[in-house]
Amino acid sequence: MLESQSDKFINTPEPIGSMTAVERGHIDRAISAFKSGQTVVFVEHLHKNHWKYFDEHTKGIEGKIELWEPLPKDWQVDGKKKITAHNPDLWQEVVEILGKRNQFKFQSKRQVQNLDKDFLMTYGNREHERELTTQVLERLNVLDNSIYSRPEIDPHQQENLNIDYIFPIRNDHARYRNIEGTDQVLSFKYLHDQSRSLRALYDASKRVNCWVVLGEFPFVKDITPNLSEKFLWPIFFGIPWIYLGPPSQIGLLRDYGFEPNDTYRYDVRSAAEQMMWLKSIFRDPILAQQWQDSQGELINKNLKALENLPDKMLEFKNNPA
Repeated sequence: MLESQSDKFINTPEPIGSMTAVERGHIDRAISAFKSGQTVVFVEHLHKNHWKYFDEHTKGIEGKIELWEPLPKDWQVDGKKKITAHNPDLWQEVVEILGKRNQFKFQSKRQVQNLDKDFLMTYGNREHERELTTQVLERLNVLDNSIYSRPEIDPHQQENLNIDYIFPIRNDHARYRNIEGTDQVLSFKYLHDQSRSLRALYDASKRVNCWVVLGEFPFVKDITPNLSEKFLWPIFFGIPWIYLGPPSQIGLLRDYGFEPNDTYRYDVRSAAEQMMWLKSIFRDPILAQQWQDSQGELINKNLKALENLPDKMLEFKNNPA
């Protein structure tokens, strides 16, 4: 069995799917392994160009491929390949969070006089498009009254950020932030320890009008829809949420039965405009309360989808089309 970890070659200045020598080398290894009869496991994200190259060079050969998420429906697939799709890390996160259901009060009925912040947004691991989106939101003061996290600044990444809508919209004063509001740089181990991080997220959630789920590679087209655990938290707590991620991810979320509490946007400008519009609603106590009250039905629908998600993921495992 050969695992091809796409995260080893996507955090580069070149856009994912550009098929640089590094990218092509990883896919060539997967092709060689597949031809030798090994099961190929594509871990995390795969671009359409990667898949097309792999599929064309293995056409007519029988073999097994494991993915973390289903391929987008419009991608070509050679019928000789047996494909399964399952994200074990996400499945485990879902099972663990559902096991903590009685430890946190579900917040479907919320009073705006208790909410003093606009948004809550967690960043996670450093990545080019996620950094681009965050810097735009910072530079335009969209997050000026919000609780959000971001990793320490990487000078190399800053030099290679491609933020260019008519003119660069970048934040040259970006700094580390965490949800806890301290200067301590929290470890990866802490952030993935639900017994501690969930409590901090829950406490912060009680202050915000809306949760912003910042997925990996926001607004990047033509990649596999690998979901992180970030979308679980607002649904679990009963908080209205919007989604900033690639189109393939919102498609998979909908396949699983989830829907954000405001329309999904397909680029960083429209997402920033959406959040500015929501901020104007949150500034008016009457409108803000009406907005919160109108979310109840969808919040409960999303919770039901979350409760069904472990079984739904296993159902998708052997029927990923």
